Amino acid sequence: MSIFTKTLAGAAALATFAVTAQADELKLAHFSSPKYHLHNEMFLPLADKIAAATNGETTIRVYPGGELGAGPVKQYDRVIDGVADIVYGLPGYTASQFKQSLMVELPGMVVGYDTPPQAIWDNIDMLDKEFRRTKLLGLWNAQEAVLLTAEKPIRALSDLEGLKIRVPSKNTGRVIEAWGATPVSMPITQVYTSMETGVIDGVLVDPSVLHSFKLGEVTKYVTKGMNATNSLFMLVMNRDSWNDLDAETQAKLDGMTGAEMSEGGRVTMDNAATKALTDWAAEGGEVIELSAEAAAEFNAASDVLAGEVTAELEGDGVNAVAWSAALKK
Repeated sequence: MSIFTKTLAGAAALATFAVTAQADELKLAHFSSPKYHLHNEMFLPLADKIAAATNGETTIRVYPGGELGAGPVKQYDRVIDGVADIVYGLPGYTASQFKQSLMVELPGMVVGYDTPPQAIWDNIDMLDKEFRRTKLLGLWNAQEAVLLTAEKPIRALSDLEGLKIRVPSKNTGRVIEAWGATPVSMPITQVYTSMETGVIDGVLVDPSVLHSFKLGEVTKYVTKGMNATNSLFMLVMNRDSWNDLDAETQAKLDGMTGAEMSEGGRVTMDNAATKALTDWAAEGGEVIELSAEAAAEFNAASDVLAGEVTAELEGDGVNAVAWSAALKK
């Protein structure tokens, strides 16, 4: 073989190796910073585990901070379109795709289970239709939401009248409406500036954002004690990317994700929320714990929504009644 022929053969081999290596590197995209709790406690460990389990034949490269596309709202589109192989996002940002799944957000929907992810994963086959376009890797909730307000303390239901409160999903918006305020839909990445400038008066969200999105800097009051919402989070994979993996790698990835990883995600977010609220209060923030009477007024206004939404979605062809029953152990 001539030197030229050997060179061509070597170049071809290198090209083949490069294509193979690229095909085995999965891109995981999320919109939060590299300091985000899930980045360090879920996404990077998942990358380490799959690399170790496959001897480096399949790897995951994590792209934080919207590197593959800015903002959280389009995360689902990015995985459907193949911009990323795996994405972290909120079903609530594309609520029309996940009407049944998002029922778990409502107060009083999950009964008898210790946590919403337990209820979800005990009945996960009932969500096959909603996640048919992707491979579902994880589905979990944050700590129950609290009210963060920029200027006005909320001590009674009437204090919300006339306020504009940011919500992450349609169901959360219905809760805010039931409480007498105006819901404003926007991604979490826009909340800081909107609260700072008075575009919105507050946000109904889990307390972890006091730190992870620095909302503690623009929040004077946190109100808790009422039955509120549980925002749902997901980790989903492009269906073609999943099908391109061999059966052995699929089995290994399945073993690292699903119910167990989802519970880990819930615990991680719960711990982050507790720490963020504790730290914020220690720095001078005021936490308002509603009186029993005030909490009861909030709850009476919003607890009826679970039944109303179930009936409406059932009328729209969603398997809502059966799903609602399954969420009650």
